[in-house]
This record gives sequence, C-alpha cells and structure tokens, in this order.
Amino acid sequence: MADETGISWTDHTHNEWWGCSAPAGAGCDHCYAAQLDKRTGGKHFGLGTAPRLTKEPNRNKPYRWNREAQAAGVRSKVFCGSMMDFFDKNAPAGARQPLWEKIKETAALDWQLLTKRPANITAMLPEDWGDGYENVWLGVTVENKRSGLRRLEQLRSIQAQVRFLSIEPLLADLGEIDLSGIHWVIVGGESGSGYRAMEHAWAARVLAQCREQGVSAYFKQWGGTSSDAGGCVFNGAEIKQWPIVSPNGKLRGEP
Repeated sequence: MADETGISWTDHTHNEWWGCSAPAGAGCDHCYAAQLDKRTGGKHFGLGTAPRLTKEPNRNKPYRWNREAQAAGVRSKVFCGSMMDFFDKNAPAGARQPLWEKIKETAALDWQLLTKRPANITAMLPEDWGDGYENVWLGVTVENKRSGLRRLEQLRSIQAQVRFLSIEPLLADLGEIDLSGIHWVIVGGESGSGYRAMEHAWAARVLAQCREQGVSAYFKQWGGTSSDAGGCVFNGAEIKQWPIVSPNGKLRGEP
C-alpha cells in the first residue's frame, strides 16, 4: 500500500485487511474497492467472500507515520480503510482488537474510521472506549435519505470525540438534516465509470445547513468519470474546513 493517497481529506490510507461483505446501501453500487479487487483477481468483496489480512509491513506503517508526525510536531490523519469497513462483521478473525491497540499506540495520528454499518459499532468498541479515544474520528456514509439518514441517527447515539459524515457520493436531495452532535461533514459527487451526477442544489443545501448549524464542511469534488473530474471549487471557492474539537475553537486537522 502506498504512503500517498489521492483522498484529499486525509494524509494516509491504511487497510489492516482487504475486503468487505455484502453491499450496505446505494452508495456501494459502484464501489471502487470492489472494482479494484476484481481487476486484480481478488474475491474479497460481496456475499460469501473472505477478507484477507494485508502483509505485515503494511500493517506496521502507522508506527512510522506516528514517529514522523511526532518529529514534525504536526498531527497526521489516517483513513482506515479505503479497502475495508472497520465495523464489518466479516473481518478476519481476531484482526480488529490488534488494530484498536495500534490506534492507542499511535497517539500522534488521528484515525478516521468511516463505516456504512454503524449498527455494529457499539458491540465492536474496545472496553476502555469511554467517551471515545482522543485520536479517533467516527464517521458514517450518508448518500441518500433512506440509508444515510438512518446511519446519521445511529452515529449520533455513540460517544466519540469527533463524529463526521461522508456525504459522498451524494445521490439525492437529503432535505432538512439535524446535525447536532456532528463535528464535520464531507460533501462530494461520485466518480468513475457510470457515475451518478450530483446536482448543485443538493450540495448547496447540505453546505448551507452546515453553516447554519455551525458544523465544519469540506467539499471534496463534483465527481465525474475520473477521481479529479469536475474539480473541488464550489460557487467560486474551495471549502476545506476541519472539525472543531477544542473549547478555543481550534480546527482539528490544521497544520
């Protein structure tokens, strides 16, 4: 796995294992991870499949990133994971607890755990979770009203230092959203072959509600046939805010 990532809202991607079980909503229809797995001859996505652990050198990379962040005096963000769902029941046996230990041991890293399965989170949290680890951001995907807003409600009920929404791909107008308890919202359109276009009004409505409710927003992309198609400028400006997590209003994630 490469150290660099094309995902603009993180610094590193990390996958302790590779694979995911059955689709968990409309946002999975054009899953880039499943497509990549298929192109590389894998059979680790979908019903009846078995995710596999990644190689040990890959699993040890967060320790190096942590040392580098400590030396630089700048926190680094780690998205876990681009090729897995941390809270998927179909994870390799015994793989999740060592990953929690790794997260605790890398305090200079902010781990961004994004899932489409928030119903599983509570049962899979470590015993010492308490109000949440200081270096863990819990997030859910919100692609439409039917699946996404239900995930939002489930996330809101879970103790965490940072809760975030990945409203990407945004596939429909979400209407009125209660963002209480949410610290950060990512908005973006779908990319890749067969992408479903995001309408300007849908994104504008989400971003307006973020402003009105005091929630940091990050506009990632318009979407298109490639990952950088459409750009990341919304109404003439880039919107790249980070979650506010301290009483003095400092934005987490800023240098």
